[in-house]
Amino acid sequence: MAAEDHAPRTKPHGDKSKKRKKPKKDKWGQPISAAADAEVPLVEPEQEPPAEDPAAEAEEAPAPVAEGYEPSKVVASGLPYSTTEAEIRKLFEFYGPVRSVQLSRFPDSGQFRGLAFVCFESDEIAASSLELDGFKIGNRFMRVERCRVTAGSNKKRKAEFQTDPEKSEGCLSAYVGNLSWNVTEKDLRDFFKSSKIASIRFAIDKRTGGSRGFCHVDFQDDESLEKAVAMNQSELQGRPVTVAYSVSNRG
Repeated sequence: MAAEDHAPRTKPHGDKSKKRKKPKKDKWGQPISAAADAEVPLVEPEQEPPAEDPAAEAEEAPAPVAEGYEPSKVVASGLPYSTTEAEIRKLFEFYGPVRSVQLSRFPDSGQFRGLAFVCFESDEIAASSLELDGFKIGNRFMRVERCRVTAGSNKKRKAEFQTDPEKSEGCLSAYVGNLSWNVTEKDLRDFFKSSKIASIRFAIDKRTGGSRGFCHVDFQDDESLEKAVAMNQSELQGRPVTVAYSVSNRG
């Protein structure tokens, strides 16, 4: 009797243990198989690579250019007016391949005004070229900086990058630029002493009332004009003066 009483007691105990090991059911009441449980961990590693790809691409991508500046482009100013495009290109090619060099010119005369835009093949090269800031060319110190994006500047640049203008029929006037702020009419008459001057018209800054650094000189005859133009890049008060045929603005 004792043995018979002991035996049934082990069966309920065994039954309970089996119930605890029953597989869990999903929300539809279906049992989740062991194979399905084994597949669950495999889903997460497959989802990880897509999350890593954007990070990897971000590391390979170049650093963004500061807002308001054109990528891979710098502007060089303060150059002597006698500087050529070839000389500017050779100077900047020391840092890497140069795509283009654009010379800014005076709208009136078409003469180079000491300002150039240099575009490189990469923004990294452009950043390296900033080392030229303060570089001395002739008796002037060049300034090199990032090229700012200027809204509506395309129309202005179109006029600036045109070729040097030819002498128009009946022209007796010359554009004279890169003048020192304190140059007087007497200084200019002495400068063009071999020519007969009819009048001198200085460009005046409306805000300050001072000279804007250029003027137009009207001559009495064609011979006087030709002599004056031949003095282009001659020095006046320590500065190379630009002298070119005057071109009327046509809007």
